[in-house]
Amino acid sequence: MMALNIAIAGSGPAGLATAFLLHRDGHQVTVFERFDAPQPVGSGLMIQPTGLAVLRTMGLDAQVIAAGARIDRLFGQAAPSGRTVLDVRYAALGKDTHFGIGIHRAALFDVLFHAVQAAGIAITTSRTVVAAPLHADGGHGLVFSDGAPAGPFDLVVDTLGTASPLAPALGDPLVYGALWASLDWPDAPGFDITALEQRYVRASTMVGVLPIGLAPGSPKPKAAFFWSLRVDHLQAWREAGLEDWKNEVRNVWPATAPLLEQIVSPEQLTFARYTHRTLKSPAEAGLIHLGDAWHSTSPQLGQGANMALLDAYALTKSLRETSDLSQALTRTIALRRRHIRLYQGMSLLFTPVYQSDSTVLPWLRDRVVGPLAKLWPATAILAAMVSGLIGRPLKPLGLDQPAIAVPRMDGHSLIVFDGDCVLCSSQAQFVLRHDHAARFRLTTAQGEAGQEIYRQLGLSTTSLETMLLIENGRALMHSDAVIAIAAGLGWPWRAALAAKIIPRPLRDALYRFIARNRYRWFGRRETCWRPTPDIADRML
Repeated sequence: MMALNIAIAGSGPAGLATAFLLHRDGHQVTVFERFDAPQPVGSGLMIQPTGLAVLRTMGLDAQVIAAGARIDRLFGQAAPSGRTVLDVRYAALGKDTHFGIGIHRAALFDVLFHAVQAAGIAITTSRTVVAAPLHADGGHGLVFSDGAPAGPFDLVVDTLGTASPLAPALGDPLVYGALWASLDWPDAPGFDITALEQRYVRASTMVGVLPIGLAPGSPKPKAAFFWSLRVDHLQAWREAGLEDWKNEVRNVWPATAPLLEQIVSPEQLTFARYTHRTLKSPAEAGLIHLGDAWHSTSPQLGQGANMALLDAYALTKSLRETSDLSQALTRTIALRRRHIRLYQGMSLLFTPVYQSDSTVLPWLRDRVVGPLAKLWPATAILAAMVSGLIGRPLKPLGLDQPAIAVPRMDGHSLIVFDGDCVLCSSQAQFVLRHDHAARFRLTTAQGEAGQEIYRQLGLSTTSLETMLLIENGRALMHSDAVIAIAAGLGWPWRAALAAKIIPRPLRDALYRFIARNRYRWFGRRETCWRPTPDIADRML
């Protein structure tokens, strides 16, 4: 599509990411922000594998990972019983590349804002957008709170959030909100630096602590502290005073005492209200709503910023691959609608289990659902859910595998295998004998190229727990790699594609079992396998 003149209303994560991606594709982009200077609002949030996949395409994933705190686990206990009712581990997905990042909103904003600045994207401040009227030529303009107009633009992107004046007023305000504070990570023991931890009293009380890494300008790691509270109880909380509330928190979770000591004023706590809403028609001619302006809900599943990043990427991809603006907006919605519906539905289902006045739901959670959730396949399903991966949202966007920087392959696919393993080396020789089309190139995991690829994927460079297949800059692992390699050899080996009817978790579990025992069962070479001269040109 030819370059468009695009206005983006709002400079939160959705607005900044959209601006960066669209500008990179050659569009003329202007961001309009209501504050005198762009700034973040809120405490901490979770960046999931879905959000990281988008940030990776922007070249910003390493900065976000460095600024935040790696989260490997979500853990919750009922109080005062101490019964474990939530224990979700990203490792249940079977990939070391899957983890969450707890990050201060200011740190995420800092990364995105500096990227937008470095790209030379125009940001107009002190402009509160109140309307986006349709002009006679079919484009939308903007109107600000002082009555001044701007535009028209070929496209207006609304990222103003749940209360956007550009979107229809709809949705159901949730009964429960939360008090949030950003505090110094406590030096005292009692918290897991790699876990989001929560404590519950029935479903009416929840306290949580999330590691969020470093805030801009602060050398000390931070924690996001939150406490659930009914919206209609907020005034009573203010009138009761801090000490009564602190005593209540300590009674639920005594280990929070070092955090509570840092709270000396109610002004340190921000109260967040939530609304469950989804626009039925998030786009019209020359205007589209993204992120919370399109869909918003409880933060219980931790998907807000990640959904916004996926929306931004979907719009960019659709504009890049479609010549007509109207068709591009329709395609954007099609790429995202299924995933949004799934998570909006799951949020409606799960939020009352943790934030409601129900007594039945938390009883079932603590005594029935909690124990069952520790069993496979529930462990993998829950990990996929908190990762944002239910519904496979990355595949239609072309983000389902991380991009890998590899040496020039001239259209060939690259197999990375363990050169010390007798079984793996035999498989490599099998591929070389039967790859009559010379489709594949190979390299050992112990070599320089193999080690670098493992590092890019966040995999161990010593245990080498999976063979890799790199195709078009994307990595396939475990059973997916084996099946794809066999299929690439042609018939009769292509019949291996039938194995895809077996659920991936089952296939990968068998793969990992064999991989863990490969040296014991098949032997280990004293020296790394090297090719004979006649096939040396097939080795990297």
